[in-house]
Amino acid sequence: FSVMVLFQNSWSRGDELRMWKNVIVIGFGFMFLFTAFQNMAALQSSLNPSEGIGVYTLAIVYATIILSCLFLPTLLIKILKVKLAMVVCQFMYTLYIGAQFYPKWGTLIPASVVLGLAAAPMWSAKCTYLSQMGTYAGKLKGVSSEALITKFFGVFFCMFQTWGIWGNIVTATVLAPKDDWSEPTAEEIADKCGSSFKVTAGGSSAPVEKSQVYLLAGIYLAFAVIGPTLIFLFLDPLQKYGEDERTEQKGKSGLQLLLATLSHFSSNKYQMLITPLTVWSGLEQGWFGASFTAAFITCPIGVHSIGYILIVYATTDAVSSFVFGWILKRVGRIPVFTLAAILNLVVLIVLLLWTPTISHQGWIYVFAIVWGMSDAVWQTQINAFYGIIFTGKEEPAFSNYRLWESLGFLISYLIGNNVLLRVFMWLLVVWLVFSYLGYMAVEWMEGRRTGKFSVYLCQTDEIPSATLELESPQAEEEK
Repeated sequence: FSVMVLFQNSWSRGDELRMWKNVIVIGFGFMFLFTAFQNMAALQSSLNPSEGIGVYTLAIVYATIILSCLFLPTLLIKILKVKLAMVVCQFMYTLYIGAQFYPKWGTLIPASVVLGLAAAPMWSAKCTYLSQMGTYAGKLKGVSSEALITKFFGVFFCMFQTWGIWGNIVTATVLAPKDDWSEPTAEEIADKCGSSFKVTAGGSSAPVEKSQVYLLAGIYLAFAVIGPTLIFLFLDPLQKYGEDERTEQKGKSGLQLLLATLSHFSSNKYQMLITPLTVWSGLEQGWFGASFTAAFITCPIGVHSIGYILIVYATTDAVSSFVFGWILKRVGRIPVFTLAAILNLVVLIVLLLWTPTISHQGWIYVFAIVWGMSDAVWQTQINAFYGIIFTGKEEPAFSNYRLWESLGFLISYLIGNNVLLRVFMWLLVVWLVFSYLGYMAVEWMEGRRTGKFSVYLCQTDEIPSATLELESPQAEEEK
């Protein structure tokens, strides 16, 4: 009997390869899907400017995500299981891409609602899959589950972030400028662009023809279909990694699952403290994808330049996702999170003082590179941090993650469309500082709970020094 148990719990080379195959399949599936959605979303203000319908559809998407985060992730995952939930929700994204062929209120709004309902369960299923597989494999291999989960998210986001490369190659090629576009004057740029930008003030932009829109929509619709198809055909069901053994949501009704998601926030100090940084993740992505591209790219140098600059941004983001995962293993979370916050603050403050010009557009590439580096940290490490500090509560935790990140997107779109960009950017500076303090509070509390506080705060044998031992509250009472 003991021999049988040992055999069942062994971890072979084939198991190792299959595990990483699943990570890669999920990475490719999401990369194809978001090559379609993210690039189409980034162009909404240019492709569908009439009555602001393009930007409002994005606001509706994230408003719906906020609602779906409250009850759909745990419910759908319980009914469909993790793999099928990912597949079904990804196919729901194709409606939004298809609506671009006939972009009216009656087509875009329902498609936005459907997409928003699908997003939260899809992302929760992905995070649950990687976290559960890492926990399960870590126990069998006798290695740190935290380190394994961090690697999974690093590899996933390294692949995922390449959506900007492939999509913007398509965008730059299809939206090549026509002969009837003229460059704005320096006075127009100073008055309407950069931190002085406001949506109602307008800006220069090369005209986009319907044939170009149809070609873009056709290419992106094909990408959106390939993504879930890959996951359906090649991803192992999570049952192989202990999905049926998870007792987190067994036997609960839909109402109980909703209450579990809500109570996770109200009863968990870590969740409350890390929420501002989660909101920041949505704010910084929404600001860069909408406000930065409109004020510092489309306005001064034209919509045709978005593709080239975002290629650089996305390449930096993808490479940094991998590099920072490697760095974090050696120096820990705190130095990496601190660096990301500093990079964001530097870019925001410099842009507040700088006016873009056509002759100095090279600096826009530099700002995009720096922002891509920091975004890589937020996208990979906040996800991984959730998987580590909320082990056993992945579904309600990641539902909260998508809820608060989506709120950040929604706030970003609404504020960015209604106030002067300079005001919005100062608000971002204040919120980032507040968010970072909340994150540091979580690290300090975790250090107190475990009886030590390390500037590295990661499980590694490579840097045993630089650890400051602190008495736990229990030890202090005993003393």
